[in-house]
Amino acid sequence: MDTGLSRRVAGLTRFFRRPGFRARKADKHAPVFGKLQLGQRTIYILPTIQGALFALGATTILLVGFADRNPITVVLATAMLSLFLLSLVLCYRNLSGLTLRASEENEPGNPGARCFAGEQASFMLTLTAAGRRRAHRDLLLGFSPKDVQPLQVASGAVTSATLTAPADKRGLMPAPRLHLRTRYPAGLWQAWSRPDLAMHCLVYPRPQQCSLPPSALRVPAHAEGRQSGARKQGVDDFLGLRSYQSGDSRRHIAWRSLARGQGLKTKQFAQEADPEVHLSFEPFKGREPEDILGCLSFQVLQLSHQQKRIGMTLPATQAEDEKPAGDSNYHIARPLHIKADQGEAHKHSLLQALALWA
Repeated sequence: MDTGLSRRVAGLTRFFRRPGFRARKADKHAPVFGKLQLGQRTIYILPTIQGALFALGATTILLVGFADRNPITVVLATAMLSLFLLSLVLCYRNLSGLTLRASEENEPGNPGARCFAGEQASFMLTLTAAGRRRAHRDLLLGFSPKDVQPLQVASGAVTSATLTAPADKRGLMPAPRLHLRTRYPAGLWQAWSRPDLAMHCLVYPRPQQCSLPPSALRVPAHAEGRQSGARKQGVDDFLGLRSYQSGDSRRHIAWRSLARGQGLKTKQFAQEADPEVHLSFEPFKGREPEDILGCLSFQVLQLSHQQKRIGMTLPATQAEDEKPAGDSNYHIARPLHIKADQGEAHKHSLLQALALWA
């Protein structure tokens, strides 16, 4: 007669095998921190297949020894079981007290914490030994059980590690949970931990080759006649003199004014600025937003290489007609305007705006 026990067991099995169950369990026992010291709540340990067979063999020998009243067999089995339990303690101790810390290089503003979609995102962390007399050997660290790298942390030392993960799409990419495990010392036990150090990498849109805006190829009419002359002379229009300031070039010092007793003066020149280039979604109407972001990413890279002054406008993602009726707390997103500028920092601010646009 079916009492429903089989159905209940099957239901519990499906519950524990759900994809989100293990993730919630890891979040509970190993919460997200930028720094984590491994301990009882974050370390798991089980015997390996070799360890289980070793323990089974030792138990069998012990039972045979008791049955035959053979003291040598009993001593041998007891030594094997003692080794099995000692390996448990040493394996756990190899992870216990180890401190993992996310490196400051993982801040999105740092060069090491950004990449383009389709590349490998890099994450840096440090491992600190539990004490001056504690070493951690035979460690395996990675983002997945199949892709790990061996590590050793000497006594009282700090070891750095760099892990990579594929950056499939743009945005602020969180690093997957770490897989840290060890089978020290004899491979009879395996201890592991799944820490999350809250590391992130800023993923820029993948550049898609496209034509540059017409304004980027335009040369000012008033500059066409003297463009080559200005390049030869290395100067532009003379504005006047000002008092010398520390750091001014010697080439711009007015030596005649100094000879006349007027003090040390510096010549000022007006440099003719290149026309500003303004990027937006307008030239790409009808295309998918991700394709447009890829084209804008390509244009930013090309124009920055040409040392152009670049400005950009990104549209809002919520329109006025999408406002829910009767919702007074609803806020309309405004377009993002970035003033024209140039330089490496400005280039990355533009790429960051493209990466975080949603």
